[in-house]
Amino acid sequence: MKTPADPAKHLKRFLPWLTALTLGAGLTVLAILLFYRMGGLPVVAPPVRLTGTGLQLASGQGGPIPAGLEIRQPGPDGKAAAQGLVERLVRATLFRQLSWQIEGIEGLEPGSELWLVWVTLAEPGTLRQRQLPLTGQGTIDLKTEPHWQGRIAAIGLTVRGAFATPLVVKQLELQAAPLTARELWGWALDEWRAFEDWSQRSINYASGAPLDALFPPVLIVALWIGFSSALYAALNPRRGRPGALLPYAALFLFGWFLLDLRWQWELAKRLERTVERFAGQEMTERRLADLDGEFYRFLLEVRRRLPEQPVRLFIVSNDPAGFLAGRARYHLLPHNGYMGFSQPPPPDQAREGNYVLILPPLPGVRYDRQGQALEWKNQRLPAEIRYSAPSGALFRVRGD
Repeated sequence: MKTPADPAKHLKRFLPWLTALTLGAGLTVLAILLFYRMGGLPVVAPPVRLTGTGLQLASGQGGPIPAGLEIRQPGPDGKAAAQGLVERLVRATLFRQLSWQIEGIEGLEPGSELWLVWVTLAEPGTLRQRQLPLTGQGTIDLKTEPHWQGRIAAIGLTVRGAFATPLVVKQLELQAAPLTARELWGWALDEWRAFEDWSQRSINYASGAPLDALFPPVLIVALWIGFSSALYAALNPRRGRPGALLPYAALFLFGWFLLDLRWQWELAKRLERTVERFAGQEMTERRLADLDGEFYRFLLEVRRRLPEQPVRLFIVSNDPAGFLAGRARYHLLPHNGYMGFSQPPPPDQAREGNYVLILPPLPGVRYDRQGQALEWKNQRLPAEIRYSAPSGALFRVRGD
């Protein structure tokens, strides 16, 4: 007759494993906290600097020089504006310290003003602004600015007033503000609960966290399991016996389970969004409700201007092999769409009756309405415009 199993004995057997897991979590928190508190934040979130090469003149007269962006005089409205794109689309709540360097600001007339302007990814058509001290250089914290939210797509400076000597915008910089231990803990919780909706890369890639996360879940779990494994080896050093590797495999599977649990939660929320967006709709309505719905609406208007029979269509874009060019070619089938063009086709390639679809922005290409021709780099293609919208323009090639 077998003797009953002693629960305390089984618990004692698992105690080193549970102890290692608990202490591993503490070591992970301590290591991450020390990393950020001892200067690791600029390594993970380096400053965003816009200099003369990253800034362009939006209003006024001037141009880039070795020292920066020179503004020689304001525009007709009395304003001079320099702006630049933020390629990394940083999070405003993290990159909230702004600094600037401008030479010649002492030459501004009394009553002049200096303003910070910015655009967010969520509101690309809305220009936000805040007045800055009228100094040649300075730093401010935008934590209390109510509109400094979301991801920053572009920033710039606007000077209102006349100036006798040129201004030189040397640098605009966004820095991540130092975070306290409590703020770091809040960031970690928020990033673990962060929801990433479907995107154009979802079929091939799942980040499981914001693009510039301070606490990527995979890294945090890997550190946790790594510390726990090392601690378990120290607490229970006996090796060579049967099943000696099972506790380590259990630690690995535990970390895997946590990441998968989070992934399943995100998939469930994505399913809810998908049902809300597409359930009960026809195919055209679904495409209009998709991520590129506005672009699809534009292509519907383009299709209405194309003949019923398939025609030869040149798709011109500053990203010839990019997403928009590919979607345009797909949605306009069965027309014979040709991608790979960063400028209109030369006259020896395009024949009368062909069509040209231009997707902006496409610098260096203009349309002469009076002469009915596309012009670029000393070349000219006779074409009549069939449709124009902010998303692009459709042209029909004419006979010369």
